[in-house]
Amino acid sequence: MLVPSTDCALIIRTLAELTTPDDRSLRFTPLGFSPGSTMKPEFAAEFQQSVVSSADLAPGVADGTRKSFERLRTLHSYGILCYEAFTVADDLAWLLMEQALGERFVTYFKGCIPLVKSKDRSEATIYAQRLEEVHDALNRAGAYAKGGWKLRLRSTGELMEFRATLPHLQRWARREGLLHGQHNKRAEWVYSRIRNRVAHPSYRLGMPSDSARTIRDLAEVINRLWGVLTSGGRLYPAPLAREVLVIGWTEGELGPTLTLLSADQLASFDKVGDWMYLVIRGVAHDHELWDFDAQFERTTFPSELLWGPGNKDGALAWLEAERPSGDEVHYLDRLFAVQIRGGKVYLPRRPEVALALPPDHRDGEWRVVRADFPNDALAHVRHLNNGVACTMRPPEGCPVEEVSVGNWNATVRELAKGHAAVEPARLSKGRTPRRWQLAPDVGDD
Repeated sequence: MLVPSTDCALIIRTLAELTTPDDRSLRFTPLGFSPGSTMKPEFAAEFQQSVVSSADLAPGVADGTRKSFERLRTLHSYGILCYEAFTVADDLAWLLMEQALGERFVTYFKGCIPLVKSKDRSEATIYAQRLEEVHDALNRAGAYAKGGWKLRLRSTGELMEFRATLPHLQRWARREGLLHGQHNKRAEWVYSRIRNRVAHPSYRLGMPSDSARTIRDLAEVINRLWGVLTSGGRLYPAPLAREVLVIGWTEGELGPTLTLLSADQLASFDKVGDWMYLVIRGVAHDHELWDFDAQFERTTFPSELLWGPGNKDGALAWLEAERPSGDEVHYLDRLFAVQIRGGKVYLPRRPEVALALPPDHRDGEWRVVRADFPNDALAHVRHLNNGVACTMRPPEGCPVEEVSVGNWNATVRELAKGHAAVEPARLSKGRTPRRWQLAPDVGDD
């Protein structure tokens, strides 16, 4: 007869032992992992709760999703006593993402799921309070498993294949506009594979930082599904504040010296040298403002020229007369127009700038793409121009969506057809001095 090994027996601990902080948890501090010392338990408990406390859900989120999310944050907090709880919380987060998508799907259609048979366009409705009911109706022996039934999207009326799986839920949410962002599209591909790993697990041990980041990201995804963006978010950020800023530079023997000022600092700026200035509206923490160019998108976040270039007196006079103010701007899923001319891929332009170009700058091939950042758009078109395969499918492809390909006239027609708000901009050559040379196959003249 086989006798169970005592090595596998559960160790019965006292209440005091169960409530004793885990030494491993105490080594994760606000400054990172500390191999040589530990935090005091009360400080460690406060710290681990604080890192997930800001990940709050919007008021409209479904009650079931909200309760599961609070359970997740509580489990992370108890990682102070049981280090393994951090890994369990991290794993459960991916199952909760599927729950959130399912509950949002049912509430989005108010429990009445519209189906259309693709062959004869006959219609039907699944009445459901839970996603499981939809799944059962569409799969195996379900009433709508056969016959070519498809889901009718509420926003556009288009039809899509739908079987109530996580990948289908993700595609549905994106097509309905409940998810957005080109980099997030790649992340969604990863999410479904992590969820499958959790559903078919093997033992692993993570860190509290993994759990905390997953919980914060999950909160952003859930809030976005219910139409709320996250202030300072990593995935679905709320609009960024833009300020009226002044970029100044003077040429020296070793190249240009640049400075970035707020508008009210310009009057007191009194450095030696022959300074020139641009007044722009931009995001103050954008590290690429030093490379601002009114014709090309060289900054990380959207920025625009207000005045310049010119001297200090001219800038101060304009600021006093116009008194410009800041605003807010979204930066995900922007449109960029990229020109291929004479074998060179030009830096991305805003479509408004491309429409304003004079006739002698319109030749060549034009690609309009949707991307979160201009460097993504540039890299994608350079890949294509150099004959490098880019499937635009995650995870290998560029985080870019093709909108149109053709000459300048075809681009104008496409923008007028699908993007009626795009109007030609006021063309300007205002830009900061170049700090380095572009690659040989990239143009900006």
